[in-house]
Amino acid sequence: MRAAFTACAALVLFGLGAFGADAAPSAVTPPAVESAATAGATAKRLRKVPPPNFPMAPSPKCEVLDNYGDPRSGGRSHQGVDIIATLGQEIYAMADGTLTTQTIAGAPNATLSGNLWRLTAATDGTIFVYGHLSGFAPGLTKGSVVYKGQVLGYVGDTGNPGPGNYHLHFEIHPRGGNPVDPLPLLRPVPAACKVYG
Repeated sequence: MRAAFTACAALVLFGLGAFGADAAPSAVTPPAVESAATAGATAKRLRKVPPPNFPMAPSPKCEVLDNYGDPRSGGRSHQGVDIIATLGQEIYAMADGTLTTQTIAGAPNATLSGNLWRLTAATDGTIFVYGHLSGFAPGLTKGSVVYKGQVLGYVGDTGNPGPGNYHLHFEIHPRGGNPVDPLPLLRPVPAACKVYG
C-alpha cells in the first residue's frame, strides 16, 4: 500500500507535464483537509484531487468524443474535442498560468462558445480553451493567475450546443500557435472515461 501511494505521489508531483520534456512539472495543490487522519482512517478531503493531465472531473459522466477536425457549419472545422458530462462537473486548469480571455454567454462574440476561459501557460505560452461552461469558479476574472488543478468553472451547455447537451469543448494550442488534436496529449484518459471515435 505504501509503495502504491509513493508511486502515485511521484506521478502527481513529477509526471504532470502535458507536453513532454519541454514542460516544467507543476504539482497539484491538494484540497484542504476536512478531518485529520487517524490510525484507522485516512484524512478526509473537501473535494477530490483532480486527475493528472485531464481538464475535467471524470465523474459522474465522462465520454470523450474524438472529433478534432470534424467539419462544422460555415466551412469551419472543430478545433478541439468534446467531453460529454453532466451539468456542473468541475473544470480544471491544465497548467499554472493566467486566464487571458473570458467570454460570457450572451455577448456577441459568444454565440458559439458560450461561457469560455482561455488559459495561457506560464511555462511556454501554451493556450488551453474551455468552452460551453455553465459558470465560472468564484473569484476568477480575466487576468487571474491560476495553478494546475485549480477549479476554473463548471460544465454546461452555453453557446451553441443546444439545451441539455452538457459538455466541455476543450482545445490545446501549443506555445500559443495553431490548435492540435488534444486527445493524444490527454492519454491515458481517466479509467472512468470512455473514448468514442
